[in-house]
Amino acid sequence: MAYRGRCVLLLVLPAAGETSRVGFIASKRGVGGAVQRNRARRRLREIVRRRWTRVPQDGYLLVFIASRRTLEAPHQALATDVESLLSTAGALAPLPD
Repeated sequence: MAYRGRCVLLLVLPAAGETSRVGFIASKRGVGGAVQRNRARRRLREIVRRRWTRVPQDGYLLVFIASRRTLEAPHQALATDVESLLSTAGALAPLPD
């Protein structure tokens, strides 16, 4: 299943019985040169890392595909985008009270 946000695209494959994993794609055509691609992946990795404890241990294969907007967006806007995509995909538990 594919979910498009303002800054990033999320591909989700339900994988019952498998450990949840995540991958990041930043293509030369979609993002730019090596420095921009690495920066886009680093930004996404950090945002997902901080939310990883809320992703179920099993059952999801996730791939984030960066775009040029991934570089331009303020951190909070990108984090909100990633969080809403994960929630829409059903791969993010709500915040504990």
